[in-house]
Amino acid sequence: MSTVFKIEFDYDQLLQQAKSIEGVADQLPYALSLAMNRSADVTRNLLIRATWPTHVKQRNASFIAASLTTRDARASKQSLAVEIYDKLDRGNLQMQAKGDTRTPHGGSSLAVPVSSVPKGSRGVPARLRPKNLPTVVRKGDVLYAKDKKGRLRLLYVLKHQTNVPKRVPFYEDFAVSMQRELERNIPLAVAKAMATRRR
Repeated sequence: MSTVFKIEFDYDQLLQQAKSIEGVADQLPYALSLAMNRSADVTRNLLIRATWPTHVKQRNASFIAASLTTRDARASKQSLAVEIYDKLDRGNLQMQAKGDTRTPHGGSSLAVPVSSVPKGSRGVPARLRPKNLPTVVRKGDVLYAKDKKGRLRLLYVLKHQTNVPKRVPFYEDFAVSMQRELERNIPLAVAKAMATRRR
């Protein structure tokens, strides 16, 4: 499932509030859509430049920027909702944001890499995965690989399931940033909408 950070407005409630300001009500949907999209752009940049690199050791700095987008999910006058979502659906962003329990898909055990095994945006490189290691040796619940000198190097521990901790506060940072940016952008967007209306 793709990671989605979404915000919507209760338009009826906002419309009632706007009726107290002369001339604002008919421009409110346009103003809110402007404010929401601007706020989402700032928030997306925050998630890319601060949230992700602060909590994850990046090996591909362009990965998260390529993943998170608002394309085709931006607010409009007809739909006061905006989303930042994972268009690539890679890197287990949902799991990184919420945590989860991982269980094996086919076999009876999960091969959990030890910390010394390098990982990229898609996890362990294909050449280092157990099925691709010609010299893999199993001893109990651990997997080793033989180096050129015949020495064993610990690579994996076998488990029936593993808990993946919550690592990246995507949702929390999204909520805080959107609230902050909307408070700043809504008055600016209303002023712009009113100026456009008077022309």
